[in-house]
Amino acid sequence: MPTPMPSQLAPRADKRAHLVDTALRLFATGGYHAVGIDRVLAEAGVAKKTLYAHFPSKNALIAEVLRERDRRFRASLAAFVDRQSAPLDRLAAVFAWHRQWFEEPGFAGCMFLNVAAEFHGEVAELQLLAREHKRAVETYLVGLLEPLTGAGEAPVLAADFNLLLDGAIGVALVSGDAEAAGRAWNMARRLLPAFAAPA
Repeated sequence: MPTPMPSQLAPRADKRAHLVDTALRLFATGGYHAVGIDRVLAEAGVAKKTLYAHFPSKNALIAEVLRERDRRFRASLAAFVDRQSAPLDRLAAVFAWHRQWFEEPGFAGCMFLNVAAEFHGEVAELQLLAREHKRAVETYLVGLLEPLTGAGEAPVLAADFNLLLDGAIGVALVSGDAEAAGRAWNMARRLLPAFAAPA
């Protein structure tokens, strides 16, 4: 059974969680500025009073949406990678997971790249959440790379691999070509021999 992708995980029951789930879906596909609070409330079926009981502003709701997106993204990715045992297969699985994500109906790119673009220089908390997510992905890549490259080289290569993944996300969004993930893996794989740990 395929690992659920971030948009496929089941909504939670309470009103606050339902509001975050609804906002996540709408912001992911429609953007942060284009999707207004009234639309979020209408689709969630909650009153404005309920929203402001939990979130003092739209930006506070966006921040919680990003935290939830980060949680789902990393949980889904880790579950997919953990199906593999060999170090190289685990690393390859990161790119395979991205390809599955790119093939999702309604794929609209990375919510963290998108929020950084829409709020560039405007809301420090949202910029920080975007940076923290990318840093967390890079740290995860370090752990996957260490058995292949050694601890000294893994951080350098993880930064390069994270760059390849972000590039693949952009290409897939613009072109609709899910194979961008496969091409990114081919490029990443060619980098490995230069960094491979000695036997």
